[in-house]
Amino acid sequence: MSKNISKKISIFIVICLLLIGVSTKFGFTYANDYELIKNEDIYLNTITDTMYNLSTEISKGPSKSTGKKAYITIDDGPSKYTDDIINTLNKHNAKATFFMIDRNMKLYPNQVKNIIENGNTPGFHSVSHDIHKLYKTNKSAKEEFDINRQTLLEVAGIESSVVRLPYGSKPYTPHKCYEELVEAGYKMWDWDIDTEDWKVSSDQALENVKLYSKGKDNIVALMHEKKQTAKSLDRILRYLSEEGYEFVPIDESETPQNFWLKNFK
Repeated sequence: MSKNISKKISIFIVICLLLIGVSTKFGFTYANDYELIKNEDIYLNTITDTMYNLSTEISKGPSKSTGKKAYITIDDGPSKYTDDIINTLNKHNAKATFFMIDRNMKLYPNQVKNIIENGNTPGFHSVSHDIHKLYKTNKSAKEEFDINRQTLLEVAGIESSVVRLPYGSKPYTPHKCYEELVEAGYKMWDWDIDTEDWKVSSDQALENVKLYSKGKDNIVALMHEKKQTAKSLDRILRYLSEEGYEFVPIDESETPQNFWLKNFK
């Protein structure tokens, strides 16, 4: 037993003895005040029990966070799977970032609102999802994300500057296009774990997460709005939670993690 616990228990005993002395002096006894202590719980709560509980609580100490963060990022939505994905996120007290395509925001406006109302971050994934159109000029990519931003404003009344380029910011993005996006204030996010959920089974998506998250305290997982994603997400979140990860959405104030900056931790 630590000195701190022993000291607290000693103080507790002294206080109990003083209270007994005061009650005796003024004629109050446990026999005379029997009606005040009929409750069985009080009988059971002996000094020994109290000291044990006190020492147990002290020994617990404050809970500690592992400091491990998982950014769950979901591309190509919203879709008919969005609400199921959000329900699974909520089950694990998890927040994610949804990189949305322009036409899908217009087709599923209620899902856009659901994403936001549940504390997730709305982001953009272009208009065309076509690298030939996206990089036709130095400003083409920036112009597509400007359209995304206007659509989100019309649908949900808010703006965002968080974006993900289709197929990642490398190797397809020309340097001039990248510079235009940075100057416009867009925050480009890539990933360091590709679940490959768009082409593999839900079991394999989970195995990919297990393999590529080993030894990492900060992960950005790439997922998509697919049937197998909705099916595998529960197990993926459960596994990462057991590994000590906290699920956080991307904040616009954060330094982006992308292939250009190479700042994945």
